[in-house]
Amino acid sequence: MGEREARPHLDAGEEHLRREEWAQAEEAFRRATAAHPESPVAWSKLGVTLARQHRLEEAITALRQAISRNPRYAPGHSNLGNVYREQGRTAEALTAYQQAVEADPDYWIAHQNLGALYREQGRVSEAVGEFKKATRLSVRSGGARRGCFGPTASALALLLLLSAAALPALARLLARP
Repeated sequence: MGEREARPHLDAGEEHLRREEWAQAEEAFRRATAAHPESPVAWSKLGVTLARQHRLEEAITALRQAISRNPRYAPGHSNLGNVYREQGRTAEALTAYQQAVEADPDYWIAHQNLGALYREQGRVSEAVGEFKKATRLSVRSGGARRGCFGPTASALALLLLLSAAALPALARLLARP
């Protein structure tokens, strides 16, 4: 069995995710992992589904399976970072997001997640830099859905960082090539 056999299950799982039908999505992604056990996509989607059900340890296990299938699969690292962040494991989240960016520097959602973590840590300058990268990459990709929110969310996150005191610093950062 392989990718072709897993595709209908992946598509069904995506549809259930879109509808927030977590149990049905989980079932579809479990079928996808059974049909194609080496698929990092199937394992990562299963991990996301488990996380949405607040089954975080199971999500971590599934996401580690995704990464073990393909250590360069950036969404697996980024999704793992999201679970760690939800658990308050910020050092591990930071490492996972950095691994996602290293695996695929053009994966804008990893930059967006890294920027959000930096913002939570009060690292405003680094957050702004990551949000800028996320916005540029997302716009460059034509808004292709490789993440959850697109360029609008990255730009909005950037704006949320701003305060009256931060505007001059932001102007200097945005003026840089």
